[in-house]
Amino acid sequence: MDAHENEYTAAAAGMAETYGGGPALPAVGDWVNGTTAGKRWSGYVLSCDERRLSVEIAGAWIVVPTSDLDTF
Repeated sequence: MDAHENEYTAAAAGMAETYGGGPALPAVGDWVNGTTAGKRWSGYVLSCDERRLSVEIAGAWIVVPTSDLDTF
């Protein structure tokens, strides 16, 4: 993810927090937990948008829907 994507993600999160508009999303680098297809996972966010997030898990990465997110 480049600097422009980081800036966009931060701005979108700030706008949603200020004006509402959906659940808060984790930021890049946040530790998150979730369940996808019945499998539990935990890891650090590499990138995130309203529909999906990329998560680093023990040196590998997965892309999951944000609806699978349990906590952050």
